[in-house]
Amino acid sequence: MEYLLQKSKIFLTLLWNEFIYGGHLLSLGAVSIVYTAAVLLGIKITWDGLLIFYLGPQAVYLYNRYKEFKEDILTNPERTKYIEKHVKMIPLLIFFLILIFVGILLYFNKAVVLLFSLLLFLFSFFYSLVFKKITKKIVNFKNFFVSLMWSLLVMVLIIYYSFSFNLSVFLIIIFVFLRLFVNTNFFDIKDIESDEKEGLLTLPIILGRKNFLNLLHVINFISFVPIIIGVIEQILPCFSLFLLLLFFYSLFYLEKIRKQNINIQKISYIMVDGEYILWPLILFLGKFSLIYGR
Repeated sequence: MEYLLQKSKIFLTLLWNEFIYGGHLLSLGAVSIVYTAAVLLGIKITWDGLLIFYLGPQAVYLYNRYKEFKEDILTNPERTKYIEKHVKMIPLLIFFLILIFVGILLYFNKAVVLLFSLLLFLFSFFYSLVFKKITKKIVNFKNFFVSLMWSLLVMVLIIYYSFSFNLSVFLIIIFVFLRLFVNTNFFDIKDIESDEKEGLLTLPIILGRKNFLNLLHVINFISFVPIIIGVIEQILPCFSLFLLLLFFYSLFYLEKIRKQNINIQKISYIMVDGEYILWPLILFLGKFSLIYGR
C-alpha cells in the first residue's frame, strides 16, 4: 500500500508539473476567455472551436519557452529545469499542434480563420525574436503586445462563428486586454533582475515596486468599466456584472505580494494564470443566481 501511495504521489507531481510548467493551465485559460466571450455574446461554441483555442496558444507557449528557457534560469529555475528535460521534443510537439490546428480549420472550411490565425501565430512567434527587444526602447511594449494578442482571440471567435463586430464585441476585447495587462505586468515583478540585465524597460523597473503595484490597482479597477458600460447599454447580460468579483481576486494577490517572504512563483503561475479558469465559473454562478434568485 505504501509503495502504491508513493508511486501515486510521484505520478501526481509529474502531472501537476506538466500542467503548470507545460503551459496547459495558460492554454486552458485561453479557452476559458473565449468561452466567456461566447457566453456574453450568445454564441454557441462547439468542440472544434474550443479545441483550436487550446492548440493555438499551447503551440505559441511552447515556442516561447523553447526560445527563452535558458534565459529564464534566474527567475524561473523550476520551470527551466522541467522544460530542459523535454526540450528536444518541443519542436516536434509544436509541429503536431499546428498540424492538428490547421487540419481542423481546413476540415470545417474556415479559410478566413486560418489566415487570421496564421497571422497571429506569426506575430506571436516573433515575440521572443523581435518584439520583446523593442521594450528596450519603448516602455512596457512587450506586455502591451501580449495583452493585445490575447484580446484578439475574441476576434478569432467572432470570425469563426460569423458573428458581426459590434460594440459588445469591442467592450469584451477591451475588458480582456485590460485584465491581461494587469496579469502580464504582474509577472514582471519576479523578472526584475533578468529584465534589468537585458535592458528591458518594464514598469516595475521604471516606477519602482510600490508605485507599480499602485498602478496595477488602478488598472484592475478600470478593467471592469467596459463590462459596466455594456450592462448599462443593455448589450451585455446582467449576469456579466458577476465578473466584478475578479476585482477582489486581483486585489488579494496584489496586496499579498507586498509582504516579505512570499513565493511569487506560485502566485504568478497558479493564482494569476489560474484567474481565467474562473471566468466561465463566475458567469455560471451569476446566471444561476439570477435565474433561481427570483
